[in-house]
Amino acid sequence: MQPRRHDHEFVQWLPSNLLGNALTHGASTRPVLVRATSRRETFELSVTNGGEPIPPGALATLFQPFFRVIVTPNQGRFGLGFYIAKADRGTLDAASSPQETRFTFSMPAGV
Repeated sequence: MQPRRHDHEFVQWLPSNLLGNALTHGASTRPVLVRATSRRETFELSVTNGGEPIPPGALATLFQPFFRVIVTPNQGRFGLGFYIAKADRGTLDAASSPQETRFTFSMPAGV
């Protein structure tokens, strides 16, 4: 598969989006961890933060357009980031517990 012209912009935007969400919604007293790995066939990026977990019922709808989990007031924005990230470029998964919240994006290398 040939890379699309805008894929480089997407790969630059995605870490910023995930990191921004982790800093906004994570606990200021807990570190935010960013991990990127590239293997022969797969690129994977994960961002992990501590803080209040995402409610279990919200995880199922988190990647729908215009969906937001309102945990703190004045969150603004439209809630399109996760929806855009899932759009035909790879997979974006979320896991959340009282210990940590982790978003992991994976895509075929070279896409």
